[in-house]
Amino acid sequence: MTEPYAGCSPQESAHLREVAEAAAARSAAYLIDAFRTPMAVDHKGGPHDLVTEHDLASEAILRADLTSAVPDSAFVGEEGGRSGQGRVTWFVDPIDGTVNFSHGLAYWCVSIAAAVDDVVVAGVIAAPALAQVFAVDLDGFTVNGASAQPRRVEREVDAFVISTFPRHVDLERNGEAALHASGRLTRAFGSVRTLGSGALGLAHVAAGWADATFDLHTNAWDVAAGALMVRAGGGRYLGLRAGVTDENPTTAHLRPAYWATGGDVEYPTLREVLTGLSRDARVNGSAEPEPTYP
Repeated sequence: MTEPYAGCSPQESAHLREVAEAAAARSAAYLIDAFRTPMAVDHKGGPHDLVTEHDLASEAILRADLTSAVPDSAFVGEEGGRSGQGRVTWFVDPIDGTVNFSHGLAYWCVSIAAAVDDVVVAGVIAAPALAQVFAVDLDGFTVNGASAQPRRVEREVDAFVISTFPRHVDLERNGEAALHASGRLTRAFGSVRTLGSGALGLAHVAAGWADATFDLHTNAWDVAAGALMVRAGGGRYLGLRAGVTDENPTTAHLRPAYWATGGDVEYPTLREVLTGLSRDARVNGSAEPEPTYP
């Protein structure tokens, strides 16, 4: 059971989840047909930040479906930014894991979260190449329609961690300290894997297929759905900015970094490494700013 929220009934939350599932299914059907076919690929913020023609098409499908199903809503998408206004806000990543998608690797997804009066109350992460749909509302979390929950692993040495770290942006912001941090995590934990989709990392923690995940450079459309999924089963999601953690479910998904664990557990190495890197990150000589959604 997720945390109660007086501004949204379980029935409304379930309705928003159903709307998200339907929109995600239509986008996923389009994307799976395009997957592993020739496609136009461009660069957004540099050589390591890709966008394909299918990111744009997927977002157009999702924007149309979600806002027509819930007219009293705003839409915040990775590619097109914010549009509309209303009591409900949709946070949408049309393809999380675009690099994987564009190269034919199956680890990518569509991520949708619904927030009511700024509180996330429902979400869907659809991974069509993996034949998996993760869904959450105020009544709980499911994988392909079956109830699921995270696992509780107490010791770092027994835990399995998945992430997108270290990336080029981590080296730009933290230099050699990012590589040193990667070594510390590899030594401390049982297994560490870099898989390339933050949303799927959170979904895997929520499903009990991994014990922790993190990212130092993220946005609400990447994490809003997955953060609710993790918390739905008793896991933890901690937002992070400039070395300061935020575990408030109304704001944590808005922070530019995070980590999540499958249970209410403490991993000291993970906390120390991530808070240190977040605190010391360089962005033109200053701390990394909060993401904005124009």
